[in-house]
Amino acid sequence: KTKEGLVRGCSCRGTAGFAHVSCLAEQAKILFAEADENYLGHEKEEAAFLRWSTCSLCEQEYHGVVRCALGWACWKTYVGRPETDSYRCCAMGGL
Repeated sequence: KTKEGLVRGCSCRGTAGFAHVSCLAEQAKILFAEADENYLGHEKEEAAFLRWSTCSLCEQEYHGVVRCALGWACWKTYVGRPETDSYRCCAMGGL
């Protein structure tokens, strides 16, 4: 459980559009880690990395404070990678 408030940052209708930013960040982190660790290929990695900026249900890019919060969470997740790492560069670009 979390005391964090629910946010809406995409086009999903009804209750499907509400989520905790921390849950969205954790989902993106896990999906990308699975694709990366299991060598699912570059295409699957890219699709998983998009979860940092795109809703998995309505496929719209997040906007407003949700986009900013996920951008920072993404950056904090990948800042430890080498400076030449493409996903680290994408995380920085998301800011």
